[in-house]
Amino acid sequence: MPSYVTDADLSSSELAFCGAVAGVVSRNKQSPTLMHEYERAVIAPLDVVKIRMQLQTHRTHFGFRKDGPNVANVKYSNITQAFRTILKEEGIRGLYKGNMPAEYLYLSYSAVEFWAYKQLEQFIETVDKNQRVPHTLKTFGSGMLAGCAATSATYPFDLLRTRFAAQQQQKHNVTVARAMINIYKLEGFKGFYRGLWPAIVQIMPYMGLLFSTYDLSAKAFKRLRDEQIVNASYKPTHDMISGAASGLVSKTIVYPFDLIRRRMQMEGMDNNHVVTNVKSRSLWCSFRIVIKQEGFRSLYKGLAPSLVKVGPANAVTFMIFEETKDVLLWFNKRKKGDETL
Repeated sequence: MPSYVTDADLSSSELAFCGAVAGVVSRNKQSPTLMHEYERAVIAPLDVVKIRMQLQTHRTHFGFRKDGPNVANVKYSNITQAFRTILKEEGIRGLYKGNMPAEYLYLSYSAVEFWAYKQLEQFIETVDKNQRVPHTLKTFGSGMLAGCAATSATYPFDLLRTRFAAQQQQKHNVTVARAMINIYKLEGFKGFYRGLWPAIVQIMPYMGLLFSTYDLSAKAFKRLRDEQIVNASYKPTHDMISGAASGLVSKTIVYPFDLIRRRMQMEGMDNNHVVTNVKSRSLWCSFRIVIKQEGFRSLYKGLAPSLVKVGPANAVTFMIFEETKDVLLWFNKRKKGDETL
């Protein structure tokens, strides 16, 4: 049985097209949508703020402690203060560092993700002909592996976004092309995949949770619409609520892996963001170092701007995806109708 995300009448390539459209409409600079304005004004700067906060190495604690860090000595202590600091020191452009590789990342990621999800769902359905595997487990597994495929395919863009966003001066990696040349010269091909392992470890449960919780929520809304408890005309709103809720839950659960990924992406670089050591720590070694030196709570540095970003972003992405899917289904039904004439 197809999940809410997929449809028996749509192929993998058609779902990939829906994912690409969702990425283009919600992220593209040429898209005159409210989401684009939100992306330009809020999401891109939040990415920079989140990454800057993730890369800080001060010690933090849960709750109030007298021996906690002196906030005055922490460069980016909260979202508002971080915005003000970056604007003061780097100007408005400082809030948009890394935006270009982020655009490439978002546009390609969604297409690969939804294509892989459909393929995996079909494979699981073929193997599980007797329907012994619970449906929620199928959506979790398909989402988990689809996220893994999309992350692996687009990871160099993610690394470039981090490197750009971390720069507090414009001396290095001015363009995407120059950044790629520098990485290849100094770090080799492996340099494009620094931190890939924690990214995979993070994205697998994140995407599994994202798709499974979205499927449960969206199907619950569908039942309410079918029973005429809620108005069917509000379907886009229901899809947005489901997307936002699934994103918030999933991101909170797996966030520590996101922080470790950012740390590993910047590993071996000096204060001027020049590579001085190409050796990398292991995932679990990085976890131990952060917890020992900075405290367990430090694994959640930058969580607030991340959640402010992920809720609306997932809401609009899933809404645009579902609307594009409905348009394709309508065209397919019309085409079949014409063929029977």
